[in-house]
Amino acid sequence: MASERKESHLVRYLTRYDIDTAIIRIPSEYRSRVKEITTWNSSRGARMLGYVTTRGRRDINLCVMLPPRLSLGRYIRPGQTAREFGAPSRGQWPPWAIRRFMLYDVLLHELGHLQIVRPRNREMRRKFAGEKLAQEFSDEWRHILFSEPFTHPDIIHNPPTGEELDFIEVWMQLNKPQRYHLVTLVLNAPFPELPEFRFSKSTIDRHLPFLKRAFCLKNA
Repeated sequence: MASERKESHLVRYLTRYDIDTAIIRIPSEYRSRVKEITTWNSSRGARMLGYVTTRGRRDINLCVMLPPRLSLGRYIRPGQTAREFGAPSRGQWPPWAIRRFMLYDVLLHELGHLQIVRPRNREMRRKFAGEKLAQEFSDEWRHILFSEPFTHPDIIHNPPTGEELDFIEVWMQLNKPQRYHLVTLVLNAPFPELPEFRFSKSTIDRHLPFLKRAFCLKNA
């Protein structure tokens, strides 16, 4: 009997609902080839965030569990910035920035690989969009989707607000236990009321509007 190797140091960043919310925003003609979006729980050292099965070019595989301490800076491509996703240019990324990048870069990139660009070409590798075109697809649709407000309680489905970007400075000043605690809270949201944080009350008061939105409070 096959068994799955468990990696206790990983945390779940995305749910099926998160993925469905993002993918359904793309017009049907661009996702018509998608048969299934499969998630997997092994981060492989965060070396692979997503891929498309080459046979048939209909399935997307997306990693949903990653380390709680993680930077995706090495995945930033020319023309992109970490700030675009709500992350600092260097160092560990906040959990909402990782979640936003996974949906609105990685997922869209893999969807780009399913686009037929040379319909008459019989060679599968050339018939579908390669790396360059897949990334152009991802960047174009992220900009389109983020160009207008999207009504949703989770902040990751919209671009970072000024309040979120201001919080980066706080994030950078948190120590490892404080960051881990914040990651744990974010990935267990929403909460009926603001949870208890491990940083100063003055910081909480100063960033209260953002924190309410980040934790999807009904009264945010």
